[in-house]
Amino acid sequence: MAARQPDAGPQQAAQGRPTAAGTGWPTGNPDGAADRCQRHPPQRAGRAMVVTARHERAATASPRRRASPGTTGAAHRRPSSPLLVRAVCAAVTGLVMADTMASTLVLPLLGRDPITQAVPLSQVSLLTTAYLAAIAALLTPAGRLADLIGRRAVLALGLGVFAAGACTMAFGSSWALLLIGRLAQGVAAAMILPSALGLLLSQVGDQQRRGAVALWGSATGAGGLLMHALGGLLADSHGWRALYLPLASAAVALLLLVAALPSTRGSKQTPLDVMGMLASAAATAAVVLLLACGGSWGWTSPAALALAAVTVGGAALAWARARRLPAGADDAPLWRCPGFVWGLATSLLYGLVAFPMLAVAPLVLREAGLSPTSMGLALAPMSAAVMLASTLVARAARRAGTSWMVYAGAYLTASGLIVLYAVPHASFGALAGLVIVGIGFGFISTTATISGTFGVDPSRYATAIGSLTTARMLGGALGPAVALAYLASTHQEAGEGYPELLAGAIGLSLLLGVLSLVRRIRHTRATAAASAPQPAASAARPAEVERVRQVLQRQRSRLEAIARTAEEELAALSARADPGRGRAASWSPSSSFAPPRQGAS
Repeated sequence: MAARQPDAGPQQAAQGRPTAAGTGWPTGNPDGAADRCQRHPPQRAGRAMVVTARHERAATASPRRRASPGTTGAAHRRPSSPLLVRAVCAAVTGLVMADTMASTLVLPLLGRDPITQAVPLSQVSLLTTAYLAAIAALLTPAGRLADLIGRRAVLALGLGVFAAGACTMAFGSSWALLLIGRLAQGVAAAMILPSALGLLLSQVGDQQRRGAVALWGSATGAGGLLMHALGGLLADSHGWRALYLPLASAAVALLLLVAALPSTRGSKQTPLDVMGMLASAAATAAVVLLLACGGSWGWTSPAALALAAVTVGGAALAWARARRLPAGADDAPLWRCPGFVWGLATSLLYGLVAFPMLAVAPLVLREAGLSPTSMGLALAPMSAAVMLASTLVARAARRAGTSWMVYAGAYLTASGLIVLYAVPHASFGALAGLVIVGIGFGFISTTATISGTFGVDPSRYATAIGSLTTARMLGGALGPAVALAYLASTHQEAGEGYPELLAGAIGLSLLLGVLSLVRRIRHTRATAAASAPQPAASAARPAEVERVRQVLQRQRSRLEAIARTAEEELAALSARADPGRGRAASWSPSSSFAPPRQGAS
């Protein structure tokens, strides 16, 4: 009878191919049992046919896999579809962009609301400033939090807060409630954006990362397009508060779908630097409020000086803690990734150009006599151009490089702004200028995200995205604040001061184009220098070669001396062992250190 073969355990499995940690099953097979059965078929006779209950459970149970930080966990009963992940992450991004566009459409309509009729324009603009300031202040801490505790959890919390803030905007009965609701939406958007894109990037490979970023950029354009196309019509027929009811409903629906997304296990090895995050958020919010309200308060007023002190102190504290702690609000290793600093600079300049235009353009169109429906339809082609350009930029950036794509986007943006500067505000020429500007915006925004996330470790995706979007929203908060403060200080209508604002945006666009061109030239020179053939070492450093030759000669002399000494010792030993043989068994350096020959006994 055949002897029973022992079962293959973890040690035996490890001798074949790599196994999952702690299971003994090969990593290439999700179930492991089938592969095990193929390598160890059952015997045909006797006790070898007996399968114990322990072996049967081991053959049918699926192995557990140890998930790395920032990746999908293993204990999921229902695997998530990649299409569902893409759809939900794109939808929440479009939701945030639609809410941002809603604030620009609402700004001209607040003058007819009984609550805001007595509030001056500089104070009414706080609804937009507070929203963007909250996003800019909390994006980086929220991204760090998502990487540490899990992106799906932060995304779900953000959608819940967003729905509550939208309901407050829809039903708020006082100016204070409106500010609270808008702040809540800003806090929620800061949690949604980095966690959604970080979750999306963690589910795709390196080759698909550019496409995922392009999808994210297209979703922002789609959200703006829907709000511009339908938001004006809805506000015209039911009032500006009706814009926030669909946003709240969409947030609740997406919150229900988040439960089906893959969960991510955060890194528990490093503690969360709460103090550093609070310091960074306070510094960002303080500088935005200082620039937005410093002109009306007075730059030497106690409130303005207090905000300046908070800005300097918070920034210094956050920077110091980020250098000392591994889980600081600003992740220091990100700054060593290629393209991250360039992505930050591009995002900041993009925010300074794009958001002031989006905030002031509805005011200009209202002064031109357009209704809310007409205003939304006039701005819709620009959002459509952003969506179209974002879908094309990923493939183009792979071939031409990110610097050339930013250069093209900056050139197109400046060209479109020049067209808007030269033609009347409500004309077909202005429509063409908006389309050109939208294409440039799509190129710049998507390429900045692609460049900033290149080379980033998957466990830091949300942190990197939070930092990039922080730079964008910081520019988006500072730009409108400075633009509206300038209009209020000069007592100009939006239409009268619009050409001057366009001139400033044109200058910033040209600056971005010059920076991208300089970066491309430097990169080309560095690549050429690295690929150039290096001169021979003997021609470049003759003195060093001579020193090496002398060292080798000294070593050869020592070895020859050792060989002579060994020859003498062997000869002496042979003479004492067999005086008659003499030097019968000896060897010399000329024999290439061969062993001594043995004589006949």
